[in-house]
Amino acid sequence: MSTTVTFAGNLAEAPELHHTRENNKPFVTCRVLVNRRVQNDQGEWVSDEPTAHNVKIFGSAATHVHDSCGSGDPIFVHGLERTESWPDKETGEKRTKDVVVVDNRFGEVGISLKYVSARIECAPHAAQAS
Repeated sequence: MSTTVTFAGNLAEAPELHHTRENNKPFVTCRVLVNRRVQNDQGEWVSDEPTAHNVKIFGSAATHVHDSCGSGDPIFVHGLERTESWPDKETGEKRTKDVVVVDNRFGEVGISLKYVSARIECAPHAAQAS
């Protein structure tokens, strides 16, 4: 079962470009830190501990994020949260982690314009490029 999530935060590091084993399609992995401000007992606003989200981006968005975004950049993510599992190489124990998946079928990823301005240039579609 998957849960739809939407959040905005900052890239913890530059997105890493990978390719699938089956069909050599590009995908990006990254961590997005979401900082929350809370009011303490004295009424002052302070930063809470950031929440880290592991994100995998597939399809054309993967190359756009890899080419356009770097460490610390503001970004928003809308995707499906899934739990990945695998056996630990040393112990054989089952390991898991939650990952937010964005692909061409569902989800969106983009830059957050809350604290920055940007000029967006649309890349030509594959049919238009030829």
